[in-house]
Amino acid sequence: MSSPSATIKSCLEILRRTDPREAEKHLSGLANLISNDDIADELYQRVDVPLKVGEDGDADGRKFLLCEHNRDGDSHRSPWSNTYFPSLDDGFRPSERLRSLELHANEVFDVYRELYYGKATSVSSVYLWDKDEETGGGEGKKNESLGFAGCFLIQNRVDDGNYWNSVHVVDVGRVQKGKCQYKLTTTLLLSITPPPPPPSGNKERQSTNISGSLIRHNVRECKVSTTSSPNDDDGSSHIINIGKFIEDVESEMRSEMDSLYIQKTKTVVEEIRKESPGEKTQGQEHTKVLNEAVLAMAMSRKCTT
Repeated sequence: MSSPSATIKSCLEILRRTDPREAEKHLSGLANLISNDDIADELYQRVDVPLKVGEDGDADGRKFLLCEHNRDGDSHRSPWSNTYFPSLDDGFRPSERLRSLELHANEVFDVYRELYYGKATSVSSVYLWDKDEETGGGEGKKNESLGFAGCFLIQNRVDDGNYWNSVHVVDVGRVQKGKCQYKLTTTLLLSITPPPPPPSGNKERQSTNISGSLIRHNVRECKVSTTSSPNDDDGSSHIINIGKFIEDVESEMRSEMDSLYIQKTKTVVEEIRKESPGEKTQGQEHTKVLNEAVLAMAMSRKCTT
């Protein structure tokens, strides 16, 4: 019998070799093959799949994102009303000090989402939770020094074939000597399906799809304001520091994805087959629509910055 770590590693290796657009189906199939529920739960936590959207009936139908970090059983907690859908009375909820910070973070991150991704097609959510080592009271330590963890999520979905998901999981350490260490794990999920070229003669219309994920781990130490009251837990400073951290990492990863992975795909398509001069091939058509999609994303990014 293989160890839990070996089982998780094998599952991750299989998922890396499957179609990213069907990650959720493959993840569910692998989890069903694992007899140990704890290992299956760990696998779900280790793998990011395209985010889904729910509506909060207790907050005028405001949308929120569903993920492993706000799930308890088959229910998901809304960051707006702190209510589970479907209803769950004893579901996990953040402490009072974090709940106030969570609401503030959601309002701020919602503005960030509109500026970078537009209002019509995007949704964002922030979920915070107390770390296990922080829940014991800290033996007299002030609340302002306590750490916590959280995830910051964004989904920008134009349609089923074109979407961008950002999943930022952050670990916030204790405040020591006016500084705090932030550990950030960012996962980007991308799918681009340009419009297929017009049919040529008797040839069927074919489409090109680029999809995949990119994961990065980063650590940053930032100053934390000490002018806030202890009861506020320096929440504003944490939100500012995390927000700048996420903005920098997202911009860097997006540039890397554009300049390295997408451009590399274009090069491969161009080198697949070379035809005689003047003859327009299907590969050239694919390259053309891919170039148009990349250019449109770049122009959209410039307009929002």
